[in-house]
Amino acid sequence: MPRRLTNDLLLALVLGQVLGGVLGWALPVDQARPLYDVHRALGVATLLVLGWKQAIALASLRRRLNKKGGWDRSIIFGSVAGIGLIATVGLGLAWTLNLISFDWLWGYSPLNVHVIVGIGLVPFVAWHMLLRRRQNAVSLPVRSRRTLLRVTGLSVATLVGWQAIEHLAPAVRLPTGSKPVGSFNANAFPAEIWLFDSVPLLDPATFRLGVLSRDYSLDDLLALPRRDVQAVLDCTSGWWSEQVWSGTSVLEVLPTQVETFAFLSVTGHRIVLSRDALRDTVLATHVGGETLSAGHGYPVRLVVPGLRGYHWVKWLTRIDSV
Repeated sequence: MPRRLTNDLLLALVLGQVLGGVLGWALPVDQARPLYDVHRALGVATLLVLGWKQAIALASLRRRLNKKGGWDRSIIFGSVAGIGLIATVGLGLAWTLNLISFDWLWGYSPLNVHVIVGIGLVPFVAWHMLLRRRQNAVSLPVRSRRTLLRVTGLSVATLVGWQAIEHLAPAVRLPTGSKPVGSFNANAFPAEIWLFDSVPLLDPATFRLGVLSRDYSLDDLLALPRRDVQAVLDCTSGWWSEQVWSGTSVLEVLPTQVETFAFLSVTGHRIVLSRDALRDTVLATHVGGETLSAGHGYPVRLVVPGLRGYHWVKWLTRIDSV
């Protein structure tokens, strides 16, 4: 495979995976469903292209080590990108094959590390490819019968590898890749905070939820019409749990003339949602008949069926118009 085409393929695959992964987080699960399959298939393709890339990289390193003044910045960028790429693809593959769990890294999810490293390596990959592109222009021609055959073989191997991994993966996982940790068990499911925030202990007597120009006490919220919603919390840490959430509909406290709202946690976590996304949303104060625990967002958390867990703002303190 020509060096230039190998580099271009790697960069395109990395960008495609990052874009698909981010959209898979941001979009409703039903809309994002095809992206999850594409993301895993691109992961297999990345693994295969890395086979070609490592042969090119090793040969290049040998030449530079044997040449006076052969080191340059692209080696540093390339090494960081290579390590990051192997780490993020390895974590994704190990997760899919159920070799690691969501609390494998000292209680922190390897899926979050997979995401952070994957996004962080993009500038290193791009800069390395840019520095090498002029040098690689003298490599084998990109347009050739041999290149076409190799790219075709890569495509077929990607499809076969992707389907093989899909059949080896646990059947109980969701399309997002999340695995079950127990359902309909009230507060017994995991309580995680994506950004290492500490769990705030809020006094229910002084708690206020600010909704535009009005404040609601916890007693005010409990006095509003109660609604039960059975919904799956699909956490970006890689687990899911189905529970019955209870509280008032968020539309009970929102003005009808506003279309977009920002939901703010006491930790600073902020999510913006449109009115259309809020039709089944509740300001949950209970789960499975129990009062929410502190770790699960007491006194009030947002429950947004159909969206990933990071939209479900815990310790909700303000709702503003946008």
